[in-house]
Amino acid sequence: MAMAAELVEGELRPMLIRLSDPSFADDLCAHFRGSGFTAKRRGSRTVEVDRADAPSPEQEAREVELHLRVWRAANPGVIALIDR
Repeated sequence: MAMAAELVEGELRPMLIRLSDPSFADDLCAHFRGSGFTAKRRGSRTVEVDRADAPSPEQEAREVELHLRVWRAANPGVIALIDR
């Protein structure tokens, strides 16, 4: 199984989420920030997300994936994919 997050020089690299509709990027950032993540836009259709307090890279990836599923359920018309 491919990991959604990768280690770079011993540190976790933030995960990138690509959106089909750039008008939802700010809403996606707000969703993640409201749950304790760091989230920022990285272009019109891309959001960078990380969870610095996660105990491991694997746990961080699971949390990002879980919160993205919740956001997708609330926004069914938008495609949001983790860039692997």
